[in-house]
Amino acid sequence: MWRLLILSALVGLTVAHKDDDDDRGGLGGRLFGTVIDPRLAANALRIINLERKLKSVREKLHEAEEVDPERFINNLIVRVDDLEGSHCPEHEFQCGGNEQECVSDLLVCDGKNDCHNHHDEDEDVCDTYPVKAGHILSGVSHWTDCLTRDDHVTRIVITQTKRRKFFQSRIWIRANVESDLEIDGKKVVSEFHAKGYYNFAHRRLTLIAADHDDHQHYAVVCDFNYGDSERATCNRVEEASNHHCAHLDVHLEDHDHHDDDHDDDHHNDHHDDHHDDHH
Repeated sequence: MWRLLILSALVGLTVAHKDDDDDRGGLGGRLFGTVIDPRLAANALRIINLERKLKSVREKLHEAEEVDPERFINNLIVRVDDLEGSHCPEHEFQCGGNEQECVSDLLVCDGKNDCHNHHDEDEDVCDTYPVKAGHILSGVSHWTDCLTRDDHVTRIVITQTKRRKFFQSRIWIRANVESDLEIDGKKVVSEFHAKGYYNFAHRRLTLIAADHDDHQHYAVVCDFNYGDSERATCNRVEEASNHHCAHLDVHLEDHDHHDDDHDDDHHNDHHDDHHDDHH
C-alpha cells in the first residue's frame, strides 16, 4: 500500500515538473532522476525498505503464533540435558535436582517412589502415550551402511501393548515395521513383525524381528528426545552389535491429541503372550 502511494506521488511530481518545463520551454524529455528531488527519492526508498521489513516481521509473528510454547520449552530443556549429560551410568535414571541422584532404570515407573523427590514416578515420566496401541510413527529412512538403498518412508505401527503388574517399568510391544521401497522400477512395501519394549527411564522404544529366524531385517531403536510424546529420533541397527545402519526422525501420524484417554497401565494384560511371528 505504502509503495503504491509513494510511486503515485513520484509520478505526480514528475508530471508536474515536466509541465513546468514545457511551460517555460524546458526540456520535456529530461531524465526521471534529474527531475525528482534526490532527498525525496532517498526518503521514498527508505519507506519502501521499511515496508519490506514490516512485512517480514508480520510473517515471523504469524509463524510464532503457531508455535506451542510448552512444547518449545520442553524441547529446549531436553537439548540442554543432552548436552550436559545425566551424570548417571548407562542403565540408571537421573532423578533431577542439584543432588544428581541416580536410580536403576528398572525402578522407574514401578509404582514405588525410589527418588527422594519422587521424580521416578512422575506422571510425565510414566506417560504411556508414546507407544499407545494404534499409533503410527513415520519418517524417512536414510541408510549409511549395511544396505544400499535410496531414502524411503518407514512406518512403525504399534499393534499391541502389555504392561505386566509385576514388572511395570517396561511396556511390552508388538508392531509392524513397514518400508515403502522401489525395486526394479516397481513400488513395493517391505514389512516385518516386530517385538520389543518401551523403557520409561530413557523414553526409548526398542524393536527386533519377532521371528527368531529373521536375520534380514534390522532392529529399530527410537528415542523420544524432543521433549514431547509425538516425535522421536530412530536408528536401524544390527541387533548383536548395535551398529548403526540407517537414521530416521519419526513423528506421530494424524491422531487425536495427547489429551485423549491414555491406555490403562495394564492395557492388554489379559492378552496371551503368543503372537503371529511369521511374515
